[in-house]
Amino acid sequence: MTNPYAVPANLPDDRGVYGDHARLLRGGFLYRVIEFESPFEGTFVYDGWWFRQQISINGIKAWFRISWLTIFRNAEFRLPVEVDPEQPAVSVEIRFTRGLSIQRFRVWVGERLVYDEIN
Repeated sequence: MTNPYAVPANLPDDRGVYGDHARLLRGGFLYRVIEFESPFEGTFVYDGWWFRQQISINGIKAWFRISWLTIFRNAEFRLPVEVDPEQPAVSVEIRFTRGLSIQRFRVWVGERLVYDEIN
């Protein structure tokens, strides 16, 4: 009899869980580049370097915060009209380790979770 809770013998090499229509192009310390095919088409960039955090989509700045004292873990904004004329709401949740590495990175468009990365 096999253990139903046992870890599978052949785990995929990719770490994390990604959305069906999104893929991580590049990830690093306080940095992510994600390509989306749906619910919008474009390149999503999160950059948290040099005491500032910003999110841009297709080169258009969508969210920005200065983080001298606090690293913001949540971002809420509307998609730029150039990306989607209906401008749906976007929420981003970032969970950091003590060393400020990204442990979990999630993106919602409206109520739909479109990207979920777990490290």
